[in-house]
Amino acid sequence: MSGDYLDGKVVLVTGGASGIGRSVAEVCVELGARTAICDLVPGEAPEGQVALNCDVTDPAAVERAFAAAREAFGRVDAVVNCAGVWRPRSDGPITAVSDETWDRIIAVNLTGTFNVCREAVRVMEAQGHGSIVTIASVVAITGWEKLNAYSASKGGVLSLSRALAIECGPKNIRVNCICPGVIETPMTEKVLAYSQPDVLPIGRLGHPRDIAHTAAFLCSDRSGFTTAATVVVDGGFSAA
Repeated sequence: MSGDYLDGKVVLVTGGASGIGRSVAEVCVELGARTAICDLVPGEAPEGQVALNCDVTDPAAVERAFAAAREAFGRVDAVVNCAGVWRPRSDGPITAVSDETWDRIIAVNLTGTFNVCREAVRVMEAQGHGSIVTIASVVAITGWEKLNAYSASKGGVLSLSRALAIECGPKNIRVNCICPGVIETPMTEKVLAYSQPDVLPIGRLGHPRDIAHTAAFLCSDRSGFTTAATVVVDGGFSAA
């Protein structure tokens, strides 16, 4: 642990076992934070960190994860909501989207984020400070043909984040939302045909660490005047 602008911070990361969440946890550790990695199968945590089983769709499980993180580290300074699902094969034309697909995507992406944010606010309000980072998607802004449930879930995350930022500002709790573009993760590898590097102004797909460094900044005191922000990290996709 080299130490940097997250020195001494405690960061809880949902979906921290893979993809963007894993990179967020790794970058936060590199920058000096202690992390609680929360996931359905959290795996092994780096030395000095904790790995916690957590289903974000279950409010009781979310509450237990926060309690375990506080028991391990004494507090939770920042939370990054990375848990999410993407089902491009079944989230197609709206007339073909099943109730099961809709319910699952909304349950994990939107309700799961709500559950985590609600518990985060409870904890952070009691300790007098905190930073919450949500992960939406560029489709929260642009929409995406034949991704109706996913677009709706991420649009909800964006709106929830802005509403929560207004509510929590007086409580010294900041809330910001990152909207990633196409990022090379196991979840998106089957749908990269939607957006190859040559259609992105920056000339490449995103890497999870591109999102992780943005999240780490929003967790830190360096972003102390930043709240209710929508930070688009998409290589220029939404502008092209």
